[in-house]
Amino acid sequence: MNRPFSWLLLSVLLWSAGLAHAHHSFAVHFVPDKIIAISGVVTEFRFVNPHGLVYLTVKTASGEEQRWRAETNSPNVLRRRGWSKTVIKAGDSITIEGYPTRDGTHALRIHRVIFADGRELPGQGRVLEDSPGLD
Repeated sequence: MNRPFSWLLLSVLLWSAGLAHAHHSFAVHFVPDKIIAISGVVTEFRFVNPHGLVYLTVKTASGEEQRWRAETNSPNVLRRRGWSKTVIKAGDSITIEGYPTRDGTHALRIHRVIFADGRELPGQGRVLEDSPGLD
C-alpha cells in the first residue's frame, strides 16, 4: 500500500470512530447530572433494538397534554433487569424518573419506572458517582 493512501485510510478510520462514539455517547444527548420525574399514561411500549421506547401522555399543571418519549437500553440488557415485552402496557399509569435531553424536547433516558401499584423497573444505571437529586 502506498504511503499517501495509508494516511488517508488511517484518517478516515479515526474520523469515523469519533462519529460512532459521539452517536453512542449518553452525555451528548442527555444531561447526566440531572434526573426529572414525569407521570402519565402509556400510549405505546416498544421492546426493540437498539433501544426500548415508552411513549406516554403527560398532563401539565395547566391541563395541557404533552406526548413524551422515554428511551432505555436494548431488550437484551432489559431482560437481565426484569423487563419483558409485556411488562409495560398501553393504558398503564406510570412515573418515569430519567435524564432529560439537552435540547429540551419531551424525551428522556429512563433511570427508573414506577407503576401505580408501587412496582419498579430499573433503567439506566447511575451515570455519575454521586446521586443526582430529583427536580
